[in-house]
Amino acid sequence: MMKFFRPWQLRQSIHIFLLLALGVAMLLYSICRVLFFLFNQGFFTETSFPDLLYLMWGGLRFDLAAVIYTNLLFIVLLLLPFRFRHHPVYQKVAKWVFLVCNSVGLAFNCVDFIYYRFTLRRTTGSVVKEFGNEDWGGFAASFLVDFWYIPLLWLALVALMAWLYNCIRLEKPARFNPWFYYPWNLVLAVLVVGLCIGGMRGGFRHSTRPITLSNAGEFVERPQEMYIVLNTPFSVIRTLNKTSYQKMEYFSEQELAQLYNPVHQPADSVQFKPKNVVIIIWESLGKEAVGSYNKHLENGTYTGFTPFIDSLMLHSKVYWNSFANGRKSIDALPSVLTSIPSIQEPFVLTQYVSNDLPSLPRTLRAKGYHTSFFHGAPNGSMGFDAFMNLIGVEQYYGMTEYGNNADFDGMWGIWDEEFLQFMAGKLSTFKEPFMSAVFTTSSHHPYKLPDRYQGKFKKGPFEIFETLGYTDHALRKFFEKASKEPWYNNTLFVITADHSATYTYYPEYQTAWGNFAVPLLFFAPGDSTFRGVEQDRVVQQLDILPTVLGYLGYDQPYFSFGKNMLQPQAGNFAISYQGGYQWMDGPYFLQFDGTKTLGLFNYQEDKLLKHNLKDQLPQVRTFMENQLKAFIQQYNNRMLENRLKPN
Repeated sequence: MMKFFRPWQLRQSIHIFLLLALGVAMLLYSICRVLFFLFNQGFFTETSFPDLLYLMWGGLRFDLAAVIYTNLLFIVLLLLPFRFRHHPVYQKVAKWVFLVCNSVGLAFNCVDFIYYRFTLRRTTGSVVKEFGNEDWGGFAASFLVDFWYIPLLWLALVALMAWLYNCIRLEKPARFNPWFYYPWNLVLAVLVVGLCIGGMRGGFRHSTRPITLSNAGEFVERPQEMYIVLNTPFSVIRTLNKTSYQKMEYFSEQELAQLYNPVHQPADSVQFKPKNVVIIIWESLGKEAVGSYNKHLENGTYTGFTPFIDSLMLHSKVYWNSFANGRKSIDALPSVLTSIPSIQEPFVLTQYVSNDLPSLPRTLRAKGYHTSFFHGAPNGSMGFDAFMNLIGVEQYYGMTEYGNNADFDGMWGIWDEEFLQFMAGKLSTFKEPFMSAVFTTSSHHPYKLPDRYQGKFKKGPFEIFETLGYTDHALRKFFEKASKEPWYNNTLFVITADHSATYTYYPEYQTAWGNFAVPLLFFAPGDSTFRGVEQDRVVQQLDILPTVLGYLGYDQPYFSFGKNMLQPQAGNFAISYQGGYQWMDGPYFLQFDGTKTLGLFNYQEDKLLKHNLKDQLPQVRTFMENQLKAFIQQYNNRMLENRLKPN
């Protein structure tokens, strides 16, 4: 019976077959890029359709590198210059290698459809180390339940890949001349290997460095658009066991010291006051949830979800423009307790975590303080216990020390109310002065509440708001208990978040600056002079260490990348990283890719960052660029040279 030729069933040489198969993978990566954009469009509101097309064009370069990396075994199988490549069994093995390897790559891309909103960056190689001590099975089960449509999308993409692969037919050569076949196929194999090396490196010139994440900045107008250009397999592969700090020489040492100096000197007349210090780091508390920060919303009727924090702000020192320095939980502890931000990658996952780190616990311990850290999760979670040990914390209290699994929430740790009560009791057993910190757990996905509190707290547009109300209640109970203790009035409390909320409702909190907006309160119940609101100052997590030491009257030089907020001349800046450097100074917000300014905005007046002022305000731009470059130079060079001490 005569066979009809079907145009979609291509019969080509093995090298054309290889090219078409890799083309299938490239097509699926482009589909994933579109889906990534659609799932996270709220974070790319300024990206137009023409912009998206250009970003997708730029993304092909990164897709090619990722596709070659993930298909190396498949490529080798098809390049071996022997006739058995055409055998049906061999072809079936090659097919399954292709499908399995690319299914893994597609899975990484699909996970970031959702995970991006938690971190605002593509997943990198650090994620394996970050969650190395966690219950992967529990996380995966929770993900599959809550985001059930993502596995279905992945299966659909895998099915499409298999169908397209089957549409490509490989024709076995009718004639065989060994004197021609082997030399010719060997030459083609060498040629393809050379092309693959160029594709993985991103170019063929000897001066071309292998492309990495920062190369995506070539195609973007706004730093966060880098994550549209990139794909997740590339991000993971390029960041495995890698750091990106390079020695900088923007300024001479004399110029650098005048622009920005992380070594802090005490005033001659300062006297140390050994007050207790308690730092509360609240999981995912974005500024949007706190009513007092948002009286301009809903025509002045917005009340938020944290009534206790609202009441506490009336008796606290509050800096209105307050920001986190990272987007992950593991970014927060270095920022808060060592005054070191995470630049590009979480600091605790870099090789520089072995440097001689500045540390609030170690500094106060040298002054006779007892130091402790509380985290209601299973011991070892997020590597917090190891980091606390590294920075000089004497006692770590986790789920093991709590000792009652009946209060476990089933996912992350002990319920906040019970664990904070446990902490309050423990603080009363410590000899004064003491310094302690706690990291809450309950306001975390999947946003569960104890059964007794179902329906008690105000609901919002997203589930997280109800759990923030629960943790607010837990803090109220903590302060009620603590206020009855003799150490209470001799204590400085600092309250902030690890990072802003994953889900935000109002557009201003979906911007590049809003993504880092968190509360930051200094509350000293026994000091009526340390209160009030400062509307113009900019505060960040990095400033907690120097401000606490400034309040205590610390009388020795110390190292901190932040500033003492009690010294008006100390500066008015904050730094973050989201696809590029972000620098705030007063009302202005600068976006810098490492070589040039991409945007300059007055974020206090232009909350949605619609009006780029980089060309209208050249003096402001130059001033802020120099500030930021000085910070980068101090940060990179001191990390590389392990110079994180006053001397």
